[in-house]
Amino acid sequence: MINPSRRIASYQYAIRNIVAAAEVLERAGRKVTYLNIGDPQVFGFHPPPHVVEPVQRALRDRFTGYAHSKGLFEARKAIANYATEVQAPTGPEDVIVTSGASEAADLVLTALLNEGDEVLLPAPGYPLYAAILGKLGATATYYALEETNNWQPTVAQISSLINTRTKAIVLINPNNPTGAVIPDKTTREILKLANEHHLLVIADEVYRELCFTKSPTSASVFAESMGMPLITLESLSKTHLIPGWRVGWMRFTNAKNMTELIRAINQLASGRLCSPTPTQYAIKPALEGDRTCITEFLDQIRSRRDCAVGQIQAIEGLSCTTPEAAFYLMVKVHDLENRTDEQFVLDMLDATAVLVVHGSGFGCAPWEGYFRMVYLANEEALKSASDKIKEFVSTRRR
Repeated sequence: MINPSRRIASYQYAIRNIVAAAEVLERAGRKVTYLNIGDPQVFGFHPPPHVVEPVQRALRDRFTGYAHSKGLFEARKAIANYATEVQAPTGPEDVIVTSGASEAADLVLTALLNEGDEVLLPAPGYPLYAAILGKLGATATYYALEETNNWQPTVAQISSLINTRTKAIVLINPNNPTGAVIPDKTTREILKLANEHHLLVIADEVYRELCFTKSPTSASVFAESMGMPLITLESLSKTHLIPGWRVGWMRFTNAKNMTELIRAINQLASGRLCSPTPTQYAIKPALEGDRTCITEFLDQIRSRRDCAVGQIQAIEGLSCTTPEAAFYLMVKVHDLENRTDEQFVLDMLDATAVLVVHGSGFGCAPWEGYFRMVYLANEEALKSASDKIKEFVSTRRR
């Protein structure tokens, strides 16, 4: 018997783990409505031609062998120029292209942490961070985002959680799964706190350009003025509708204040050789070319957001706030009937064939009664799913 590593027991990724239950239903001949994962292409959205065509040309005519472990120079230069334009001066040497922002998070945390170290994560927040920490033998310490406070972090609570083992604070702005946007004033206060305690801030800004209101200022802008080290994680997956292409990156602000960490990240990046070369040719046209595709995408998902929010708020026993960004809706179940949120989601899947993700998969307590649903589907599909959810909740209440 060949046994796996014990640390794998701590590696959980709820967004995909729950799919196994849906696949059982499909094998039994039932059609499942997948509202669990944020992949725009699944719902009929397509990347813009000016991003697709350079990759097609690269596959046909250009170099697609191993790239530099930090990424193609023209891609890194485009990212650096983009960062500089948002008032966070950056050079190509301060950028590493990765296989999505997820790989960037893995590289940073692996280079930074020793077993027993702690990282402050938002709850609810993107579950990959906790999964990586579990794999590394580090600890996820959660700072709570409260629905009654429009899912905003509290600087005082974050401060109370810092101890001698704390090494970093993760900011996800806009937030996945709540769609909330952190005000610039709060971001500055969190960065000031991190600077006082010599903590690294990891700013996940994958959804920063997918806001229905004014986008928040990149945390790197504030870090630049404060002279503090900060690593920003970004991606084309959602803004340019190419999640499967795995195009992401990290960029360093005030790199001079974390030279040893960057050396360690580069060492890890060299070990995996490079991120996929062909899709890196999409970065320059995406960042420097026509960006109306983002505006058009936002226009479409805004109406779907409003539809989903209206449908959920009309169901007795459920409630939600209106997301300010991205395409996720965090829904509150007011009576779990002595179940965990995961069991509620599984029961609802069995009754309705609608798949969502339980809130505890994002760091919420299992008894708080939240689930996340994706509202990328068209309005007809969203209404159909909501009708099924309403029937399930109503039946349980009766």
